[in-house]
Amino acid sequence: MLIYDLAANPLNSNEWSFPLTECFHVASMALCIGTIAVVDLRLLGVGLRNQTAAQLVRGTEGWTIAGFSIVITSGLLIFSSDPLKYLHSAPFQLKMALLLLGIIYNYTLHRKVAQSSPPSGFRFVIAGFSLALWAALVFSSIFIAFW
Repeated sequence: MLIYDLAANPLNSNEWSFPLTECFHVASMALCIGTIAVVDLRLLGVGLRNQTAAQLVRGTEGWTIAGFSIVITSGLLIFSSDPLKYLHSAPFQLKMALLLLGIIYNYTLHRKVAQSSPPSGFRFVIAGFSLALWAALVFSSIFIAFW
């Protein structure tokens, strides 16, 4: 049987490592969700009217991928600080399910709609669902601390 020593983890043995990692996690989550939200708002016809949603997808793609890369890396580090706590946390499980769904949704249907010219009602549904999905992920993240 493997025994995981929580005290040996640098995030648990250094006063500043966990909060600093958490800061990177939150900032990178804001970056990737924010860039997706800019595209969603454009699909809804709000803001940045001088660019199409397809142009915004291309313009924000690198930032979105950078945000996802940092949020996943920092999230794995945070998870390593107490894996059993997180595995048994319902908000964490919800967050992971929403993250997986969000990534799949963003890089399939959402991207396809943003790069085409679908009817406005369809764009509204796609963008609205995307915003709701990412908002639910953020709220589930907040509740991890209270579980």
